[in-house]
Amino acid sequence: MIKGIGQCAKLLQTRNMCILFMYNGNNDSRSDYSLILASNRDEYYDRPSQNMGPWMEDPNVFGGRDLEVDEGGTWLAFSPLRKKMGVLLNLPSPKKTDAKSRGKIVADFVKNDKPIKTYVEQMKSYAHNCNEFVFVSIEFKNSLPLISTYNNANDQLVTHRDPFMGFSNNLPEKPLKKVEAGRNKLQQIVSTFNKVCTQDELIDRLIDLLKWEESHLPDHQLETRQPNLYKELSSLFVRVPQGRYGTRTHTIVLVTKSGHMNVIEMTLVSPIDPENPKWTKTEYQFDMQMK
Repeated sequence: MIKGIGQCAKLLQTRNMCILFMYNGNNDSRSDYSLILASNRDEYYDRPSQNMGPWMEDPNVFGGRDLEVDEGGTWLAFSPLRKKMGVLLNLPSPKKTDAKSRGKIVADFVKNDKPIKTYVEQMKSYAHNCNEFVFVSIEFKNSLPLISTYNNANDQLVTHRDPFMGFSNNLPEKPLKKVEAGRNKLQQIVSTFNKVCTQDELIDRLIDLLKWEESHLPDHQLETRQPNLYKELSSLFVRVPQGRYGTRTHTIVLVTKSGHMNVIEMTLVSPIDPENPKWTKTEYQFDMQMK
């Protein structure tokens, strides 16, 4: 059992957990959607951040901001104009001295027009000075979502073509048990709610997915990394109230094959009381030009 906020926070210090699921529907003739994305951001309740909105330096970019460091970083952002999106997932690793901001990698990607291959080549030297991460990028090319991951642990850029994908704080080829379980549940949801006329039900089911508190154990990978907290971290929805840490934000992105984008963010209202949580909802809609 964890005793005391300080001890729990110390154990969590380098182990921030987030999770991301995606469906690529372009090869599914039954589906109205080219992309469905559902993501949780897990973070300390007291870490200052800004909710999703247009960015002052570039109003064509939307996303939250991490206010802990003065780098303008983010965990998730998108640009309907540039038809691209980025998501950052931390990897557990020893902290580097004077490490650069990982969140800046997402921010810089959505603020420029460079394709992912060019962008990764040009930012590698910066990435090697960051603590370890997985960067997930989505680009819409001729209406098709191109989904790629780059991680600085093994310096690999990989294109993912599976219809259902899940990523968390692990290398993509070594998913946690909860990632596998969430990916399977997403497949069940999408097989039933893949039409625009059932979008409200789809959103409800995706929120249920992101709030799923069932533990997915045994998980040798997670238990080895977090021998004292693996039970608390084994569910999609994370709550560690004694460490003032847990799931703070749900993000859902729906993109139809015609290019209509619906983005929903639900985030805990600060100051966060884990025993009496209050959520606020933000929603944006865009029409991307699909060519």
